[in-house]
Amino acid sequence: MRVTRILRSSPVVVVIFASTLVAVMGVSLISPALPAVQEAWGISEGQASLLLSAFTLPGIFLTIPIGVVADRIGRKPVLLPALAVFGLCGGVIVFVPDFTLVLVLRGIQGAASSAIMMVTITLLGDLFTGEERRVLIGTNAAILAIGAAGYPLLGGALATIAWSVPFACFLLALVIILPGITVLQEPERSESDAEPSVYAFLTGPTPLRPFAVLYTAIFGIFVVLYGAQLTLLPFLLDDSYQLSSAGIGLLLGLPALAMGATATQSGRILRTFTSFQSIALGFVSYGVGLVVVAHAQSLPTVAGALLLFGFGQGLAEPITDTALNELAPDDFRGSIMSVRTSVLRLGTTVGPPLSVAATGVVGYRGTLFLSGVAAFLIGVVWFAIRTIPRSDEN
Repeated sequence: MRVTRILRSSPVVVVIFASTLVAVMGVSLISPALPAVQEAWGISEGQASLLLSAFTLPGIFLTIPIGVVADRIGRKPVLLPALAVFGLCGGVIVFVPDFTLVLVLRGIQGAASSAIMMVTITLLGDLFTGEERRVLIGTNAAILAIGAAGYPLLGGALATIAWSVPFACFLLALVIILPGITVLQEPERSESDAEPSVYAFLTGPTPLRPFAVLYTAIFGIFVVLYGAQLTLLPFLLDDSYQLSSAGIGLLLGLPALAMGATATQSGRILRTFTSFQSIALGFVSYGVGLVVVAHAQSLPTVAGALLLFGFGQGLAEPITDTALNELAPDDFRGSIMSVRTSVLRLGTTVGPPLSVAATGVVGYRGTLFLSGVAAFLIGVVWFAIRTIPRSDEN
């Protein structure tokens, strides 16, 4: 297989993929433990969901400056310290006796996670081109999905021991640092790369409308993912089906499996549909899946709907990353991908409190239903609009 050949010839890809696998722990490992956190600390659902929001909030403001730094001093000096901060701040939570301090550490850890995710996807754009780049970005998304599928199982199982045990897994980030020092390489840089900036990109000749559309899509993707799926669904499964944390983790892993299977086919999908149409189809799939979950009366029906949701995720997320990387001028790729990560973090931060607030008005099922209808309508409308060219035309 092409990916296997690349892995053998380029150890840096192994480090990139391992970093992605670690960074995705930040939410998917903790999400199924939210009911256990709520019970252990005697707090409300909204307070428990702050474990997710505190993690994602710093990335909204810090990722763009980090991207500018990565463009100026290189990817390696950003990625390796970020791995260290991510691992240490996450692991020490096991020993912290104060929930406020837990949230502070989650905030620092979240900033490091944003840096890791931004640099890994940027490196794939820097070091590879054409079909090879598309394959690797799709594979990176599939690896992210594998982690997102496995970590809820692991996090749910560990949370049955104690709410804090899943946080010990974050120390695995430290294991990547030594091979990263050895094999990570910087992309070739020209003199024009010396002072890249977001401002220079915004005032330059590159058309901005496709970027605005892609950033909007990314925001919507992660509002739905983090608000509806990763925040509300655990509470719905606990309330309506009395599932344990392990059972919740099992179901939360299903969308990630479907996403991984779909993401590996993104190159083929882009031969049939434009990037924009593929993302729109993803929203349609999100919508149908959420509406079915909202009306489901049995766990098998919920499982089937979550697989459909994952199919939509596999259509939308890796294709936005591919499109952004292929549209981005080399001089500003780090800055452009940092905006992507900042918008992503905005969606992941806004999604949980919005969903929890809506639940207070229309309940779990009503919120999922309205989210599904909105996603479906957006996808149907957007599918008819040809705004972004095919990736092979960029």
